[in-house]
Parts: sequence; structure tokens; C-alpha cells
Amino acid sequence: MSEESRKPGSRWRIALVVLAALALVYGGFELGRAVSGYSIVGALSEGIELRSLNRTLTEENESLRRRASTAEVGQRVDRQAQSDAQMMMGELQAETARQQQELQFYRGLVARQFGAGTLRVQELKVRAAEEERQFRVLVTLVQAATRESVATGTVTFTVKSADGSSLQLADIEPEQRRELPFSLRYFQQIEVRVELPPDFQPLGLDVEYRRGRNAEPVRQTFPWRVEGEADVPLQ
Repeated sequence: MSEESRKPGSRWRIALVVLAALALVYGGFELGRAVSGYSIVGALSEGIELRSLNRTLTEENESLRRRASTAEVGQRVDRQAQSDAQMMMGELQAETARQQQELQFYRGLVARQFGAGTLRVQELKVRAAEEERQFRVLVTLVQAATRESVATGTVTFTVKSADGSSLQLADIEPEQRRELPFSLRYFQQIEVRVELPPDFQPLGLDVEYRRGRNAEPVRQTFPWRVEGEADVPLQ
């Protein structure tokens, strides 16, 4: 056999020797790592666990970031709501102070006109009801009090006719009440429904009110005028 025909076989043997040497070296390397506590399977498993842990931590971090963002928005909303509430309270306090000043002013006017502590009928209105010969009588009582006192008592009225006859409240009020209670600090409007007989021609009203049980009654007289109607006798 010639020199040339033996060369390929020699090359293969050399390659095999090299591969065997490399395998021995790598095997020795792995054996050394195994002896020292290193395992390639364990390393791969640990790598997978680390990637999973990293993914979990990333998701938790994103969740915390979203919650922090939501909390920040909530804090801004709370601060705005608190600011709005404080502004509203300031406006209400200013409005209350303005109304208190107006009340003191009007109380002073009423006191100068009627005297302090005076209770009186400030206004009386008669309005037609839905049914014929039925009316709503509105009596407005006012008190010119210098202190925060409450006036209590009763009020009643009599309707007089052109021929001199008259009807008491109990005669024309559906519940036949003789008097109506009141309780006021500054003013109160009392509304009562009445029904007049067909042949009764009203001319005026005598309003009588008393403060307390044993006080002397006070009387005021008003004309019978129905709102929205001409001043002509009823037919």
C-alpha cells in the first residue's frame, strides 16, 4: 500500500483521537463541576426559575405602578373635592352673614315702625279656590323681636257682610275650628280654606289674635278683596 493511500486513514485516526481527548477533557470538566456541587440540569432549572421569578416581579411591579398611579389620581381628586368644599363653605358663610345683616336691617325697620316686641298681622290675602263660593284666606303674622324669642298663640277671624251680619271661623271652615295656632320667631303665614253661604255678601274681615292663653286679644280689620277680581259684591 502506498504512502498516499494510508494518509486518509491516519487523518481519521487523528480526528478520533482529538475528539476523544476533547470528550475526556469536557467529561473531566463536568465531573469536576459535579464533584464541586454544580449540575448542568440544576443550572438549567435554576435559569428557568429565575426567568419565571423575573416575569412575576415585572408583573408585580407593573401592578404596583398602576396602583400608585390610581392612588395619585385619587389624592388629586380628594384635594380638589376638599378645596371645592372649603370654597362652598366660605360662600355659605358669606351668604349667611349677608342674610343675617338683612334680617337685622328689616327687624330694625319693623321695630321702628311698630315698636319692639310687637306682634301684628302684616298682610291678609283672599284668593278664590276651585269651587264656587270657596276661598283661601292667608294671614301673615310678623313679630318685631329684639331677641331670639318665639311668639305663640292663636288667631281667628270673622267675616262681615254688607247687611251687618257676620260669620265666625267655625261657621265657614270645613273642620269647624274656632281658632288657629301660630308659633313664630319673625313671621308666619297661616292659610285656611273657607266656604261662604250662597246669599252671604262679604264686606270685610275682623282678625283677632292673642299671644298666650290669658293675653288680651288684638283686633285688626281688613277689607274683603279677592285677588284678581274687581271690588264688586259677590252675587
